[in-house]
Amino acid sequence: MKTNRIITTLAAAALTISVSAQQSAHDNYVGINFGGGLNTMLYNPSNGDQSVGGGLDVGIFYGRFFNKTVGLGVGLQYTWANAYATYDWNEVTPNLTHPKNTNPGVYYDLTTSFNDFVERQDVGLLSIPIEALFRKSFNDRVALIGGVGFSLDIPIHGKYYTKSGEYTTTGVVPSIGSYVLSDMPDNGFGTYSSTHGGKFDNRAKVGASVIGDIGARFALNDNWGIYCGLYVGYGFTNLVADPKDDEMIMVVPADNGGAKIDYRGTFNSNQVDKANLLRFGVKVAVDFGWPGDKKKAERQARLDSIAAAEAAMQARMERMREKARQDSIAAAEAEKARLAALKDAEQARLAEEQARLARMDAEEAARLAKEKAIQDSIAAAEAERARIAAERAAYLADIKARGLTLTVHFDTGGDQLKFQNDEQEITDALSTMMKEDESIRIVITGHTDNTGNADTNLRVWGIKRAESLKAYMVSKGVPADHISCESKGQNEPVASNNTAEGRAKNRRASIRFE
Repeated sequence: MKTNRIITTLAAAALTISVSAQQSAHDNYVGINFGGGLNTMLYNPSNGDQSVGGGLDVGIFYGRFFNKTVGLGVGLQYTWANAYATYDWNEVTPNLTHPKNTNPGVYYDLTTSFNDFVERQDVGLLSIPIEALFRKSFNDRVALIGGVGFSLDIPIHGKYYTKSGEYTTTGVVPSIGSYVLSDMPDNGFGTYSSTHGGKFDNRAKVGASVIGDIGARFALNDNWGIYCGLYVGYGFTNLVADPKDDEMIMVVPADNGGAKIDYRGTFNSNQVDKANLLRFGVKVAVDFGWPGDKKKAERQARLDSIAAAEAAMQARMERMREKARQDSIAAAEAEKARLAALKDAEQARLAEEQARLARMDAEEAARLAKEKAIQDSIAAAEAERARIAAERAAYLADIKARGLTLTVHFDTGGDQLKFQNDEQEITDALSTMMKEDESIRIVITGHTDNTGNADTNLRVWGIKRAESLKAYMVSKGVPADHISCESKGQNEPVASNNTAEGRAKNRRASIRFE
């Protein structure tokens, strides 16, 4: 009863929240949903305890919204649920006939003892959910969507198997002084471990459930979206078919005249006459949405209205331009008349204008002379840069021919370049040479001072400094595979590490030609 109250409360909460949901972007949705959680069966075994289990739901769905708030959804999904029953009790079946009929008129009582005997039941159902949908949009991307309705649950497979424990069968013959028959497999007596399993014989009963879900839909683009939320469902019909009168353990005659044990399982015996389906868990769905015909027509009408407004604005602007042109012509005619009336005064102004033009010519000549001087200065600067570039190229060629190295310096404990003097200009000149001559290959060796751990300086900082200089040259257009990197760490200082000046000289990367 307590479990039923909890289920009812959860369902009511989900349905109450669902009713408040409203608008989303589209009229139609189709997608795939996945869910998992407390998918189980609720029942009360006559002589045992029931435990819930987990399961999953997977299916397809279609939703249709009739306005901004309300719609209808249908689907088809597979539901898998399971539950457990634990037995610790004795079962007595009296007045059984000896299976071989060797003692006519002699009867015995069958006693079955269960010891921590755990049975698991699995059921798979094909569910057809039908829901009333509700939604509320918060913006163009996020909407709260919920539903409430019912589903038709069609069992398609079911099985049971025992997880642990054992049961013992014993025969007692009261007519001969309560003589006990045990450990006699031919007569069905003995100890049996948890190896039994089989399908349900009475799984064909179709059920129905009340269902509800609530969650948020997040739009990925104009059509695709993902939904995350919770679902709940409670089967208000009984999954168990006609109740059984048989005990869980039966002794039945065998073909050879002896007997055998027949284990019926929880749902195929008199232990359970009612079982209800419970589903509660997390639900995720991926869907594709699109507008209905009415919205398409409304959108087209809005586009037509916008086009008409643009055409009207264009016509108005054309009229304004034509009026401005006419006004300009009228003004020009008026100006021509004014100039004719003032011809004499204009002659005087013409002379003055000629003088002004002469001054402008002189000023233009001075400006051109100044510009030529600037251009000459720029040409001289370019020539000087070319001379410096040629000297650097010759310097690099001399270094390459003599097998010498170039050096670039770094800050303490880092791989940030700290060019000194003309190191950057020489590095840029070398980069230009390597872009123009693809036969040049270089090796960059990273060096450190003796600050920190020697192994770290060799394996980390030396390599990082070499790769930092390589990255700089690659950014200038040098092919990366024309540069190799290595590290010497603190092993090849060029100055004493006992002074700051010496350590600064040792924090370097050297370049040599291969």
